[in-house]
Amino acid sequence: MPKLSVVMPIYNVEEYLPKCIESCLSQTYKDFELFLVNDGSKDNSLDICRTYEQKDIRIHVIDKLNGGLSDARNAGMRVATGEYIYFVDSDDFLERTCFEKCIAKLETTNTDMVIFDVYQYFMQTNTKEIIHNGLAENTTTSVKENPSILTKVLNAAWNKMYRKSLFVNNSIEYPVGYYYEDLGTTYKLMLMANKISFINEPLYDYLADRPGNITQQFNMKTYHIIDMINEIVTYYKEQKCFDLYYDECMYIAGINIMECLKKTRNIKDKEEVNKFIDTCFAYLKKEFPQFPKCKYKICRQKNDWIYANPRTLKFYLAIRKMWH
Repeated sequence: MPKLSVVMPIYNVEEYLPKCIESCLSQTYKDFELFLVNDGSKDNSLDICRTYEQKDIRIHVIDKLNGGLSDARNAGMRVATGEYIYFVDSDDFLERTCFEKCIAKLETTNTDMVIFDVYQYFMQTNTKEIIHNGLAENTTTSVKENPSILTKVLNAAWNKMYRKSLFVNNSIEYPVGYYYEDLGTTYKLMLMANKISFINEPLYDYLADRPGNITQQFNMKTYHIIDMINEIVTYYKEQKCFDLYYDECMYIAGINIMECLKKTRNIKDKEEVNKFIDTCFAYLKKEFPQFPKCKYKICRQKNDWIYANPRTLKFYLAIRKMWH
């Protein structure tokens, strides 16, 4: 039985898939099983998966009807046999020592989760920048010991390796049918982790500007940001710690909703824009009446103050429309 289970959800990524699979197979750490979860692809992704399955006994293909990224991750997790689990997105790729360094860190620190830095790779300019997690790798901590860690890490699934029991023992799965599913899951896992460790080195390459990347677009599924924030709020309330981590939850809600509000700059339909703005701020007012007043800096970038107030934002968008 392998020590590590790797789950790769796949949907219409034939152009990127071989590189991602190869980056797993070329890892310096070899004791893993790799589940290629084909989520109803309509291109040649399944054929590529089958070809690799015949070449390497560590690879297992799961072919299923399309259910979305969360459904594919959950399907892989249910059959995973490893003590540790890792999720890789099929349009990205890994640095060769990713598995080795994560396993070593988890085992030497006896932690439930390890979080590492990533390269944000821009295809159009062929450039990289490092996204740091901002926490020293010679320390271990927890949300209980240091609540501010909730404000310092990416919510992505793929810059973390987990003890599988963290999911199983706490009945945590990825919420099916939503975008921003990492947001609705990561902070549950962090809350329930007894200890978290860190690696101050980029071990993953995230394609930030891939055509079709949902983070670049506005559509009706952008409303899912509120659903996923509510996943966190509801879970923390169920665990009776929402009041304890109120400012951390407000920060997470604020920065993520504001990033989605920035997408309204390119929407021409004023009614659609106003509806989204009103929905976002109605939720913030309901759960975080003090917003944006918070002990953490919610307005992190130069013009973020515009997106922290509905009236200011609507006025800005009206002026912007006149000039474009």
